[in-house]
Amino acid sequence: MNEKVLEKSVAYIKDWLRFRYERDEMPGYVAAVSYKGKIILNEAYGYANLETKEKMTPDHIFRIASHSKTFTATAIMQLQEQGKLRIDDYVADYLAWLGVHPDPRWHKVTIRQLLSHGAGVIRDGEDGSYWSLNRPFPSEAQLQTELSSADLILDNNTAMKYSNYGYSLLGLVIQAVSGVAFNTYVVDNIIKPLHLKNTGPEYSDNISSPFVTGYTRRDYQKKRLPIAHIDTKGMSAATGFYSTTEDMCAYFHSHIVGTETILGNESKKEMQRTQWQAKRTGFKEDYGLGFEIDYIGERRTFGHGGGFPGQITKTLCDPEDQLIVIVLSNGIDSWSGYIAKNILKVIDYFQSNSTKTAKHDMKRFEGRFIALWSILDLVAMGDKMVTAYPNSWEPFEAANELSYIDDKTLKITKTDSFSSEGELVYFTYNSDGSIKSLTYAGDGTFMPEADYLKSVSEKKSIRVE
Repeated sequence: MNEKVLEKSVAYIKDWLRFRYERDEMPGYVAAVSYKGKIILNEAYGYANLETKEKMTPDHIFRIASHSKTFTATAIMQLQEQGKLRIDDYVADYLAWLGVHPDPRWHKVTIRQLLSHGAGVIRDGEDGSYWSLNRPFPSEAQLQTELSSADLILDNNTAMKYSNYGYSLLGLVIQAVSGVAFNTYVVDNIIKPLHLKNTGPEYSDNISSPFVTGYTRRDYQKKRLPIAHIDTKGMSAATGFYSTTEDMCAYFHSHIVGTETILGNESKKEMQRTQWQAKRTGFKEDYGLGFEIDYIGERRTFGHGGGFPGQITKTLCDPEDQLIVIVLSNGIDSWSGYIAKNILKVIDYFQSNSTKTAKHDMKRFEGRFIALWSILDLVAMGDKMVTAYPNSWEPFEAANELSYIDDKTLKITKTDSFSSEGELVYFTYNSDGSIKSLTYAGDGTFMPEADYLKSVSEKKSIRVE
């Protein structure tokens, strides 16, 4: 990882996310990047509360939903290291009521199978309407009652079948083995040792730091409704946690093999090892023990996503480069996972395309330029220029490459067959040396962003002049 190039890519990402937010419909989000344990980007965009116009900040707390499973899996692995359980033990050894379940397959379900979603357990119970806030989340007693009468949906240890009820069961196992409530255990053994100041297993009115307000999707009048804060009761182990980007960067860094932390390296490696290949459409994803395993380009990352009523979150951690990307958002229709993956893609594009030497002053051509049909970012990468399209969540997906001709001219050297390969880009300059305009082959004349926005603000329509 070239750290100077990483620094430049992060500067671009910061500005690109601002630009995208202004043209998107999300209430707000926070994006963070950590490298080797140091946060190098932690930026907030939009609003934590639309009604009060409270600005989003990196200090705002989000419900991180299924990220909770990573804490639960960590607690299980700690108990194994202490010799208090083995992950290949039967769950019924610790929860006696499962040992008399009428479905005999339950008797052979192991802790590992629950950790990897390989137990075949019903996903959210027969009535999952608590996710839509049509009823409260189930208590521990309700969970036991429901699961005592619920057969396995699939034979255990035959396929991956995601289950929030399965992870809620793991919370009960942790209670039975540790002798304390699940929420107490994770606070004392994970959150406090890592000094996570704004992280916890369940919402409380007593938390001093500000929570974001979650929102529904827009209705036909483009209006969103705020969603009330929720107690997940007996399902904290599956979905109850809250946190901030700063705390989550520290928490996920602690899971990188070789870091001094609350968990041994062998446990970390086992958690990050593929247990199941997930069935997905259009992309590859695996599951370990409490961790989703995503593939972005050449990177194999571990982390998790989270979907809570009104809040969508995603974490990607590449342990080889010790690079972590986190996006937390407060709209139920937000694209946190897509944004996080494309932040990594932008970082990788800079790393792959930045030449080591610059024979010419390519930075003189940099900037954001707008015309009627398009918005372009010209980005210097060593001795070549590339065009990015900032109005996309994949800004470098169709990037062109340009080479130096002279101080006022570039040549398009790499593009697709429908564009203008081999044609020229001409620049005109103001008396102070700033760019006045550029003519991009046959795509017309572009102006710097501020100049273009000012010019159209003064017009009532666009017409031939």
